[in-house]
Amino acid sequence: MLCRMVLCLSCAVTLVGLACQSDASSSPERATLLDEAFQAAQWGFTSSAGSALHQTSQRLATGDDALARRLQDRQLLADKVTAAEATLARLGGDDAGSARAEFIRISGEIGQLNRQIEALDTELSQDFPAFDRLARPTQMSISNAQSHLDPDEALLFVYTGDWDTFVWLVTKERAVWHRISVGSRQMDEAVTAIRQSLHAASTVRAAEAMDDDFDGPATPAFDRGTAWLLYRELIAPVESHLDGVRHVYTVADGALSSLPFSLLVTDRYLVGEDDDPVALRRTSWLFRHFALTTLPTVESLALVTQDRPKADGDQLAFLGFGDPVFSGALSNTSGGQFFRSGSADLDSIRALAPLPNTRREIHLLADVLGRERSAIHLGADANEATLRSAPTGTADVIAFATHGLLSGDLTGLAEPALVLTPPEAVAPGNDGLLTSSEISAMSFSANWVVLSACNTAGGDGQPDAEGLSGLARAFLFAGARSLLVSHWPVRDDAAAQLTTDMFTALSTAPGERRKSEALRRAMQTLLMDESDPTLAHPAAWAPFVVVGHGGY
Repeated sequence: MLCRMVLCLSCAVTLVGLACQSDASSSPERATLLDEAFQAAQWGFTSSAGSALHQTSQRLATGDDALARRLQDRQLLADKVTAAEATLARLGGDDAGSARAEFIRISGEIGQLNRQIEALDTELSQDFPAFDRLARPTQMSISNAQSHLDPDEALLFVYTGDWDTFVWLVTKERAVWHRISVGSRQMDEAVTAIRQSLHAASTVRAAEAMDDDFDGPATPAFDRGTAWLLYRELIAPVESHLDGVRHVYTVADGALSSLPFSLLVTDRYLVGEDDDPVALRRTSWLFRHFALTTLPTVESLALVTQDRPKADGDQLAFLGFGDPVFSGALSNTSGGQFFRSGSADLDSIRALAPLPNTRREIHLLADVLGRERSAIHLGADANEATLRSAPTGTADVIAFATHGLLSGDLTGLAEPALVLTPPEAVAPGNDGLLTSSEISAMSFSANWVVLSACNTAGGDGQPDAEGLSGLARAFLFAGARSLLVSHWPVRDDAAAQLTTDMFTALSTAPGERRKSEALRRAMQTLLMDESDPTLAHPAAWAPFVVVGHGGY
């Protein structure tokens, strides 16, 4: 498997270099080379991003159903292969006869184990096709991608290697590519610089309501120069092929997966200073030109654009959870010990900061989507026990307005989680933390899941960031068609305005059926809101992205 991955990545570089004309339609030979490179890069992309799905499958294997049992069997076989390969590596340099015989024996054992794994994989693909599609994405050809695009749509696929970055733009009628001599290290540095300016602004007035007499700190500077440089390198070379395109699906790996493309700057002539709200409002942001939808892989374009059965007329229009009960004793989440002795630490969960505006947000969403066909759970009622008894498999729109926690950054928390009102005592399936593995095992067959919380897209702009892992992938696994997720800590006042404006845009513009277009309009409204100068900063209006299907 490793050899195949390395070979495919090498092929991607070589084949793209051979395809000396950027337009796939320039000749059949070049079109074939471009298509092979397009698919080879996808192999490297999905392999490097696959660890989150691997971890999810491991967690699912702790259950009792048929899928869990087969995943347990597969994991045991995979562990044996890993152990045998480690032994083989130690024997590789020993020329003794006994060592050579042992080398041959273990090699045969590895081959037998791999055949058992292949047989199990065949069973999984036949018996659990949804899991197989998510856990093991396949590569999509250019023509196949084009068949899933509307005439006013495009797919932008960015793959970053060690030394170069490759960009493909696929529209309904044509495909073009280009290569830039910027590798993962330089891309990491650029994204980190932008993320740092976002972090500086994300703490301004967090969890405070907007008001007319705001006298808070000035708007922090945003690194518009680096945002323009990224646009110049990644998108400007294919810009001429975007004429007539209104909606762009984006697929990116590495550090770029932690940065919404909406905040890239399309005009090199920057007016004013980077901390001037007026200048920020006059900036030519990419989202002002296109509605953008994020995909975790190229292959998922086929999954999210496939037809779905029409919803049952009796289903809920809206199911909402918000304003969980927290005391606010912790100044920030990183100070908490969320697990002690293997169990959730309820005191640390209770000490999280309250999010008072999330109550208003859930009520506003219910009003927009239809109060009579909504079920909302707020305060003490916004808990795991209530969620598990709610109709998550049939509600059309499900919203969580709460804290989102990332794995690794928090003591004892091994996976991302949404935080709900903690119980009086820890019980199975009710500890206040709805983890990604728990979500994966539930049914969330909603048209749209809104995660109005912090960090729900994951990724922090650092090398090896898995931007759409964790919570977002878990909900897609559980059946959600589209998600609204955030890339950094979200001000709950701005989040409330963005989400409600977005659904209002959908309800008041029946001819516009795209979720991504509704988000674009809501972002524009927030950016131009002069009641609070800090709202002009991308930290306020750019954290959310639509993941999955771009239509409504």
